[in-house]
Amino acid sequence: MSFIFLFNLVLSFIALGLIWTIQLVHYPSMKYIPKDRFPEYHNFHSIRISILAIPLMFAELFTSIILLYQNLNNAIQTIFIVNLILVLLIWLSTFLIQVPLHNVLSKEKNTEKLSKLIFSNWIRTILWTARSILMILFLAFAINLI
Repeated sequence: MSFIFLFNLVLSFIALGLIWTIQLVHYPSMKYIPKDRFPEYHNFHSIRISILAIPLMFAELFTSIILLYQNLNNAIQTIFIVNLILVLLIWLSTFLIQVPLHNVLSKEKNTEKLSKLIFSNWIRTILWTARSILMILFLAFAINLI
């Protein structure tokens, strides 16, 4: 069991907690922000959440690439291929779906775009949940729990 794997696992669970908090608390609470204060609130949210999310996402990507590289051509490489694919899908969802919606919301409160943001964020929520489950199952397998 490598330090990189354990670090990647911890990152996965930090991201999991963050995305579920965003999905169940932050994004739905935006519905209650008055229209005249919404851009100010949204910009505050975006800056503060980015302080957490951006380094976390880069560290996840970096450690996932290292894990795959370390496990090329061995019996467990498929787990780390799937892991990296999940991370890349999270990135694609973030930058192709959620970021464009946030760009619109940064200018004004738009209930249609906000609803799309909440709904589309389930993609990332499910992907991060799947990634965390994959990593914990691998850990359980590696230490002979399953």
